[in-house]
Amino acid sequence: MAKSASPGSCVLCGCQKGKTAMARHVTACAARHNTPKGSSNSLFHLRVEGAEAPMFWLDLEIKADATLRRLDEFLRSIWLECCGHLSAFRIDQMTYTIPIDNPFDDFRDERSMNHKIAEVLNARGHKFTYEYDFGSTTCLNLRVMGVREGVIGRTSIRLLARNDPPVWPCEACRQPATLVCPFCILDGKGFYCASHSKEHHCDQEDVWLPVVNSPRIGTCGYTGEAY
Repeated sequence: MAKSASPGSCVLCGCQKGKTAMARHVTACAARHNTPKGSSNSLFHLRVEGAEAPMFWLDLEIKADATLRRLDEFLRSIWLECCGHLSAFRIDQMTYTIPIDNPFDDFRDERSMNHKIAEVLNARGHKFTYEYDFGSTTCLNLRVMGVREGVIGRTSIRLLARNDPPVWPCEACRQPATLVCPFCILDGKGFYCASHSKEHHCDQEDVWLPVVNSPRIGTCGYTGEAY
């Protein structure tokens, strides 16, 4: 599924820029778009991208006192959730998971996602990873782009920018594809429009998944809708 990085759009002002330029743009744009009400907080600017599909990326800012669990919920909602799979953050050789009641849990290297962002992340340049679904895994790379004092209201996370939806041509007619075969996408193929999907050799009832703006495209039962 090799594809060059898509340009993106700033959620705050609507301008379009390339992936690298957008990270610089939202740093200044976020400060110009503080909300009129609310208290000031330390805000972490994070860049998130697909580990194996870096054409999918987004910028967000999250309050320092928000938890990793809140970040997990946000990533699931915007990019990943399909069947309620498990997930984990990997930060500095430490694993942070959703807390579960397990009397036999004696893993010393696993911690709860109830930790606050400021407790586990450092200044600009700090890199970490995230995994959703330990079967058909979608991996994300995250990096702290900066920390600022600002006001974003009552929400704990604010989306700053996101890549524009990549376009894959239908293998039959070269028009924009709307469906993808979950088997062939493993080889970077299997993109079709609705009219030509029945010509595909893997055609089976209910096999197709929609083309979505997410690194989980074509995986498990992901359709682009929150679980």
